Amino acid sequence: MVSEKVNPFKRVLDVFVNPETTFASFQEKITWKDLWLPVLLLVLVSMLTIQLTHPIQVKESRQMISRMDNLNDQQKEAMLQRISTDEVPVQNMILGGITPLIYAFFIAVIYLFVGNFFGGGNAKYMTMLATALHISMVDVLASAVKIPLMLAQKTMMVHTSLAMFFSDFDLSDIWFRIAMQADIFKIWKWILWIIAFKVIYQYSGKKAFILTGIIWFLGAVLTIIIQGFSPLA
Repeated sequence: MVSEKVNPFKRVLDVFVNPETTFASFQEKITWKDLWLPVLLLVLVSMLTIQLTHPIQVKESRQMISRMDNLNDQQKEAMLQRISTDEVPVQNMILGGITPLIYAFFIAVIYLFVGNFFGGGNAKYMTMLATALHISMVDVLASAVKIPLMLAQKTMMVHTSLAMFFSDFDLSDIWFRIAMQADIFKIWKWILWIIAFKVIYQYSGKKAFILTGIIWFLGAVLTIIIQGFSPLA
């Protein structure tokens, strides 16, 4: 079993300091028992983020509702009354906890499809899922960086991307949305996927760069489009 050979804590740490070692360990048999640590960290950090930033989210949600021109005053008032300012709704905590896991399950399918179908490789889903969950540890680090900034600045609009150089954080500005994609943590995760493809599929650096770059680029384009429909835009 992989869990007998590789300490799960070392595997998570190696994502940051020696990712090749972590990804190489996934070429052996992977079971659900090998994934408990990244799953636990993702759930706990996600729920902690929701708990700590709840007052800020409530404030910004109220501002967003007030800007919705497609709603009349009664509809806005009804929506505002449903927003709790005291405690985080249980469903929000549950949904927030499982959302990063659902994302990891989904993104593993995407990378598996591209790596196997377009790349001609032969990886298994559990290998890609383990990779996706461990690369998501970068999101855990991102939360550790961003949460204090959110609390200090009292806004969820905290940027670790080129967007920080814009004077106005305006989602209606397509250049601002494009700049948001050049995020240090997103780029870090892309680099890790390149390394993962090189290790798991034994692809060349160029091939791994192209295949993962296609996914990264399409994801960025989709995000830019979706953000354009945000009530804050």
